[in-house]
Amino acid sequence: MRLLLFSLIMLKIGCATESEIPDRKWEITLLSSHNLNIQQPSGLTLDTSSEFLWTVSDQAGGRIYKISFEGYILGRLPYEGDDMEGITMNPNDHTLWVAEEKMRQAVQLDTLGNVLQIVDVSVDITNINDGLEGIAINPENEHLYILNEQNPRAFIELNRDMEVLRYEFLNFEMPYFIQDASGLFFDHINNHFWVVSDESAKIVVMDMNLQPFQYFELPLTKFEGIAIDLARDIVYLVNDGEGKLYVFQLK
Repeated sequence: MRLLLFSLIMLKIGCATESEIPDRKWEITLLSSHNLNIQQPSGLTLDTSSEFLWTVSDQAGGRIYKISFEGYILGRLPYEGDDMEGITMNPNDHTLWVAEEKMRQAVQLDTLGNVLQIVDVSVDITNINDGLEGIAINPENEHLYILNEQNPRAFIELNRDMEVLRYEFLNFEMPYFIQDASGLFFDHINNHFWVVSDESAKIVVMDMNLQPFQYFELPLTKFEGIAIDLARDIVYLVNDGEGKLYVFQLK
């Protein structure tokens, strides 16, 4: 019934003023959803082969999983996270980066699960559970983009030397307002950021200056990871609460 509802009511789309509208606007329609045999999946990235996805479990001792587009587990890495919330892959060297929320760290690993680098990401938060959530990489300059969930909702950009280039708060006005920032995808072709909000059940798309120009209302909360196959125009979302992978057509 829920799938039928998704299919019948195209996700509600909001637009910015005419002067802010880019050349392309999108719509997304649900294609399918799949159960994941993973406790609390959070964070999602497409492998550089475009043949499968990577996701993480945000439980203490959670793992990094290789999954098919139908949600089947294809493998898992031996690295045990503390509270992994985000994951991205660098297409230049095929390494993975994960965001550790409570430890406020970005951890680089190879695809065997060996830790290559640990980067401390300083965010002044009072609640340990309001830490790092989303992570993405720019393949052109290998800058890392990191989202802090809330209190504050912050966007952090690190250069290749892991120095902070940008630290900005995401305080959007309605209709783009989000209560938290739970997942991040960087579209390197159009230079856009896609931000998922768990609590607001919303995706917000913003430009390189972090100005929002489009949003999609999601029918459920607890979406915490997003990946987009730009070649096939497919959007993948993982839902932490349901333990499911959702597949959408982007057009």
